[in-house]
Amino acid sequence: MRNKITHPFQLSPINVSIGLILCTLIILADPSRTKVSADLIKLKNGGEIRGKIVPFTKMGSKETRIMKTLSGGSISIDAEHIEFITNRPLVIEEYETKSKNIEDTVEAHLKLAEWCSQNHLRAQRNQEMEQIIRLNPDHAKARASLGYTKRNGEWTTRDEVMRGNGYIKYKGRYVSSAELELLEKNEADLEKERAWIKKIKLWLAWTNGNDLLRQQAGLREIQSISDPYAVAGLARLMGKHKSIAIRSLLVSTLTQITGDKPLRPLAELVLTDPNQAIRTAALQALTKRDATKAIAYFIQALKNKSNVIVQRAGSGLEAIGDQSVIPDLISALITKHTYRVRVPDATSTYSYNTNGTFGNSGVVLPPDIEAGLLAGRYPNGVIVLPSQQPKIRMRTVSVKYSHQNEAILLALQKISKQNFGYNERLWRLWWASTQNQTGIVPILQ
Repeated sequence: MRNKITHPFQLSPINVSIGLILCTLIILADPSRTKVSADLIKLKNGGEIRGKIVPFTKMGSKETRIMKTLSGGSISIDAEHIEFITNRPLVIEEYETKSKNIEDTVEAHLKLAEWCSQNHLRAQRNQEMEQIIRLNPDHAKARASLGYTKRNGEWTTRDEVMRGNGYIKYKGRYVSSAELELLEKNEADLEKERAWIKKIKLWLAWTNGNDLLRQQAGLREIQSISDPYAVAGLARLMGKHKSIAIRSLLVSTLTQITGDKPLRPLAELVLTDPNQAIRTAALQALTKRDATKAIAYFIQALKNKSNVIVQRAGSGLEAIGDQSVIPDLISALITKHTYRVRVPDATSTYSYNTNGTFGNSGVVLPPDIEAGLLAGRYPNGVIVLPSQQPKIRMRTVSVKYSHQNEAILLALQKISKQNFGYNERLWRLWWASTQNQTGIVPILQ
């Protein structure tokens, strides 16, 4: 890259970088920094430059950006070397400087978290509290600040408890799926749906009977359904049916019903059906219609306690392809999941570390089991039977793994046409650049 320095002193690129850092620290010491913003240029070679950008300039045949540094000098950067441009408060730059230089101790992260609170940086404060929990999983203050409570000896959030009990968040409160249906419908709609449930139940009984003519009649009746008020009955009676043929029939029937009512059951099939062919067919049915109202179901699934569901939600959002989901996908790039594992109760020789990995002293998980947990193949946990000790006492432990979600990354890459890997910070910087309201036009090449 060709840097043009306009300054009373001739500086090398290394000196410029050092000067930028020093000047940043000096400016950030100003109490008014929370009201001041700075521009950030992300370079394609990985570097970052901070300061204030002057109006768009064209030098010769090349487009350039001129950054006035915090020291009063300026740098010219060819546009071809710029990944993107964004604008952020200086106080956030100060946080990033502090976070990179502090000791990795509970005391240091707690002190920085308190600084974040004083400067109204809630998200950054939560990041520091997460670091404290990484170092000390039982740190009561950090747990409480992130909404955890201790239940049966384990830390858990209220959201996790309620979701685990089958409740859904609706307008700020938790309701059951049945209650949600009632809240979203009036009595007239419910009456129409009840009438359809009776019919569908009868036709399903015909298809499962021994009378061939009635089997065919029941199948024809279900295949001919086109009334949106039949969707609730179809989903309730066929969505969890043990027969793959019946669930496949559900997908084809929902496909021919117009409107938004089929969106929820189709999304649920995409996320939870054990058969891949049915999940694929349901996703195809969604993408053949306006599925923007189904986005909410997939976004909710990005927070599911099962990593398998999270990955499927990513694939669903990729297929829908709406750019509004980018921030949610960024948040789900790396997710933590807890697994319940039954292991031999040999406490004197068995250990597992605070980061969720197992120690190498005494009994350890078999490599294929641990690999399966990492891959999210055991959402309900596993039981490790002891070899040659059939009567040994067993115990249950909770193991936490952080998953880099490939399906989420693929969705981000397809929707955004960008690739910052699993670096959540760079993704957020880029997204901020696309939402910039300062008049700076982001360069995305």
